[in-house]
Amino acid sequence: MKLAKVFVLTLVLLPCINLQIAQPEQSSSSSGAGDFYKMGRTEFLKFTPQGFQKAISDYEKALQADPNFAPAFAGLGEVYSFIGFYKSEVKEEYEEYFNKAYQNILQALKYGPNLVETQRALAVNYLHLSRENDAEAAAIRVLQLDPNDAESQYILWAANGKNPNDPVIRKALTSDPNLVMAHVELATAYFFKANNYKKAAEHYRKAVELANSPQLRNYLGTTLRSQGYYNQAVAEYLIALKQDPSYAAAQMNLGITLFYMNKFNESIDSLKKAISKNPNYPDGYFFIAEAYAKTNNPKLAMDYYKQFLDIVSNQDNYSGYISTAKKSMSKIQQ
Repeated sequence: MKLAKVFVLTLVLLPCINLQIAQPEQSSSSSGAGDFYKMGRTEFLKFTPQGFQKAISDYEKALQADPNFAPAFAGLGEVYSFIGFYKSEVKEEYEEYFNKAYQNILQALKYGPNLVETQRALAVNYLHLSRENDAEAAAIRVLQLDPNDAESQYILWAANGKNPNDPVIRKALTSDPNLVMAHVELATAYFFKANNYKKAAEHYRKAVELANSPQLRNYLGTTLRSQGYYNQAVAEYLIALKQDPSYAAAQMNLGITLFYMNKFNESIDSLKKAISKNPNYPDGYFFIAEAYAKTNNPKLAMDYYKQFLDIVSNQDNYSGYISTAKKSMSKIQQ
């Protein structure tokens, strides 16, 4: 697994930290770097693909103005970490982004190890690499310097299990009601941990209001589908695809929703488009097989069931689909 290589790289980060945080370094710069950093931070917090790219550009301009400006390195480390994490979630190549995060955080640690910006970037990186204890420690260091840092409150909550009832996430959203990442992860926690799809939809909607991106439209669509609001879900997926026609996850979820609406031929078309954009989605092959079975095409159903099983042979999280696929294949062979 490629992520393992990134884990090895980041093992050296923690020993580099100077824990003398009572007197933090100054993050200001007389070269104009600070202004570019502030613009980059504003763009980053928009939490959209365009915002991330603009943030990278602004942080790079800050470093052109001051090559030793630690907050800009920290900002780059943070935004690359978020991009890498998202890429891994949607089954796209992500290693280069985590490695860029690592390289920039090393520079931030070199020039300003005790800054809020550096420690916050370090906390994010650890969180995305599932090193929750290290993420918690770095977030606590930030909060010792700035008790109202909403992002670090969010990281602290996320590192401690993402319990939707944990008051720490409420504290984060009180500190910054517009913190998109907090709304997104709280929605996800309601969805997966509490099966509270209504509350999940509320926070995804708030996130979409703040950051109208295809990724968030896709999340909202899936939450609506889980509540049986198929037409509303389809509308969200179509908006996501209009925003980004190459977005395989929304294309796949559109196909799955059409399947549940008994629109099997439309479902097959959408799912085939999804796996042509990204062949790493097992769900696409499974639902194509299911749709072919529903339309009395056993040969193609069998073909896609086999492709599905080849992809998920060692993935326990698909055990339910695997069982269904094997039973369906057995019936076809009878």
